[in-house]
Amino acid sequence: MSRIVKEPEERRKELIDTAERLFIAQGYDQTSVSDITKETNVSQGAFYYYFDSKEDVLVAAMEKQITLMESDFIRIANNSDLDEAAKLNSMINRFLSVSASGKKIIGYIHQAKNATLHKKLMRVRPFAKIAPVMADVIVQGCKNDRFHVERPLETSYLLLVLIASANHMFYQKNDDLANSKEDDKDSEFLENMRAAMEDLLGRMLGVSDYRFILQI
Repeated sequence: MSRIVKEPEERRKELIDTAERLFIAQGYDQTSVSDITKETNVSQGAFYYYFDSKEDVLVAAMEKQITLMESDFIRIANNSDLDEAAKLNSMINRFLSVSASGKKIIGYIHQAKNATLHKKLMRVRPFAKIAPVMADVIVQGCKNDRFHVERPLETSYLLLVLIASANHMFYQKNDDLANSKEDDKDSEFLENMRAAMEDLLGRMLGVSDYRFILQI
């Protein structure tokens, strides 16, 4: 089959989208660069024109997801039908709305054996685009006496770190439930953790008349 000539940005996007799909379907370790190039009908030389390694295309896929999340956060922030507390709740749940397949990739990145990959992703600063959007909502909430926070941007970063950690733990626990003989005990633990996180959100933001609901 002859190769179709595409614009560089279009080709790069195609490689990212294909790699992401294969990582989810087959697993990162089970997907090779040749799998990605065969699927997109390009040479391996073309792949290495855009990316230095398979790790780099995974980081690019994560960057794409962060950009999409930033757009959704901005849309929520501009929704005049929601007050600041509801906006923040919607943003947090959007942050949590990673599919089960997507969580597999995130779980892979956080494995001890993948410390180098994790460090590479951290250099991308995954929260740098979305934390300021959250901070703007918190600032407006403080002006409207909805929130009581002294450092909105730092609070936004801390919230994202806490929620990301909790989401990772929930994924691991839910993944273990299928083989657990103590389903009721594990389910109770998850529900207690969810309730604690919801309560913590209210306390961190100084909100007493709104109940955060986490879809986790």
